[in-house]
Amino acid sequence: MKAPYNLPDFLGALVSIAVGIVVSLEAYRLQSYSSSLYVGDHTLPAMLGLLLLVLGGSLLLQSYRPGNREEAGEKPPPYGKNVACCLLVLFIYGLVIDILGYVLSTWLVSMILFRVIGAYRWRTALFQAVILTGSLYVVFVLWLQIMFPTGFFL
Repeated sequence: MKAPYNLPDFLGALVSIAVGIVVSLEAYRLQSYSSSLYVGDHTLPAMLGLLLLVLGGSLLLQSYRPGNREEAGEKPPPYGKNVACCLLVLFIYGLVIDILGYVLSTWLVSMILFRVIGAYRWRTALFQAVILTGSLYVVFVLWLQIMFPTGFFL
């Protein structure tokens, strides 16, 4: 068997397909309690299971296609370093959200994560972090009336 070019995508596809199978089996089990084939508690899990299966299969096929880096002979980036950095940043986020407040800490963390994960320039990461934080604030605080930590500075 030919090895996949993109191992993280391959593993993610296998997990997605496995979760899709489990969700689809649960939807099939719930279907027996429904009065209709199209309406009931089984409908959403059935659609999600099917979606996970289709997208997982698509990702599985994509993981065997060579990307631009492989064609150019470049080495892929070290995934372990980025994952460890992201986990550290999210751990620190959990510690400082009560001190700095939701808005400031979310803006700083999202800016760092845009920089680390997406490899954007600082200016682009700053702009995207402002848009993300503002959007989350509007949806959760203004529309849904959910209270987030304000921190000591506000």
